[in-house]
Amino acid sequence: PLPCFWPPCRLLSPMRLSTQERNDVKTTNAKVSDPVGFHLRAAGRIVKLAKTFTSEVTVRFNGRVANAKSIMGLASLAADHGSVVVLEVVGADEDHATEALLHLIEVDLAQPEEPRG
Repeated sequence: PLPCFWPPCRLLSPMRLSTQERNDVKTTNAKVSDPVGFHLRAAGRIVKLAKTFTSEVTVRFNGRVANAKSIMGLASLAADHGSVVVLEVVGADEDHATEALLHLIEVDLAQPEEPRG
């Protein structure tokens, strides 16, 4: 198949290695703490944090996959409050990224975002 550079194609491209073929992927389950689940505001907070890391971060839910640096991709997962998503992180700062994103999804999303000042 020809390469596709449109963002959703990059997520679904068969040219990408599957998780099972990549031994360096750090995989963690995270329980969604936001009372209304993965909506645009929650997705925006996750994207903002994910973009601070160089690691590639993927979120899986109900057979769907999204790049954690894509607000629309995350929101389209439609993960409800209390559901479990799978974080897959690979890269130089994967340990720190995993820890920070796990805390955000499981703890901080339940709290209102701090006002900008």
